[in-house]
Amino acid sequence: MNLDYFRMINNTYKSQSKQETDLYLLNRHVDECFADTIDYHVVKRNGKPFELLIIKDTDGNTFKKKIKSKHSAPFDLGDYIEWNNQIWLIALLDPNDKTYHSGYMYLCTVQLRWQNSEGKIIERYAYSEDFTKYSSGTIGNNTITIGDNQYGLTLPIDKETKKLNRDMRFPIDFEDSDEPDIYELTNRKVCLNNNDYFNRGGTMILTMSFDAFNANEDKRVLMDNGKEVWICNYKDPSTTLPPQSPEPNETTDLTIVVLGNQNLRIGTTRTYTANITDLDGNSVQWDNTFSWNVVSDIDVSQMIDENTIKLFIEDEDYVNSLILLQIIKDGQILTEFEITVIDSF
Repeated sequence: MNLDYFRMINNTYKSQSKQETDLYLLNRHVDECFADTIDYHVVKRNGKPFELLIIKDTDGNTFKKKIKSKHSAPFDLGDYIEWNNQIWLIALLDPNDKTYHSGYMYLCTVQLRWQNSEGKIIERYAYSEDFTKYSSGTIGNNTITIGDNQYGLTLPIDKETKKLNRDMRFPIDFEDSDEPDIYELTNRKVCLNNNDYFNRGGTMILTMSFDAFNANEDKRVLMDNGKEVWICNYKDPSTTLPPQSPEPNETTDLTIVVLGNQNLRIGTTRTYTANITDLDGNSVQWDNTFSWNVVSDIDVSQMIDENTIKLFIEDEDYVNSLILLQIIKDGQILTEFEITVIDSF
């Protein structure tokens, strides 16, 4: 059968082969029938509604579920799924996504909390395993320290979890405990399941080894929701945390030069170009955070094309008038260029 005719009768004009057409038709059929199964659920993925097939696995492990989503609705490693009043973490992803996006999600049983360098309390749900049979990853002079009461925690890779370092301490116990069990981060594996290089997320595995409670450092903290939780090595952010360095103001690190004639002749179009460089002399690309602004009491015709602006004045009554040409970034004036209107002769 002629491929063009085949694409026409199936309304798949963008396909380049019969195989692509067949795959397109299959995906369309899957989308249309996706909800027609007992495995269909509307869950929340990272807090937003999401359609998912949750399939009972044959190995009898109730802590993991096989999942599938439409080809048009991918999910990523490290995504949180809210389902059945529980929090699940997507920890496995099948790269073969021609028809479905497939993977496994694992039930989170530990809510890990810590205080970051800015004094903010961070919370992440984690899938937990018993790592007691494994080494803690610490070695003495001639003695390998064997794990005693160890957890293995799987967490999403994000900007906060990337900052977790060895020797950090965490409470892992009942939340109403008077003296909770404390665990120290003794090992971290960040590259075993990281798909970030092709924008599909990632997870890390932390080894937590039993440590000692410190009544002077480990405190109960009142959260915004009214709940009291334990935080290790807690520092009152209003009094004891060192002052944070101010956020760098990138506008002060830019050099802007406006190229063009400072005399605008009546009836003549003048072109002005902005050259922007950083502290190292590298050219900075003009984007939608930059804008031109013309300040004047007279009518000035303008034609703007990114870092170039063309000005034109026709009325001879405006001779000797002044025009102030400004470049603005995020509401802040970066530079001003003064132009004088001169006679056409």
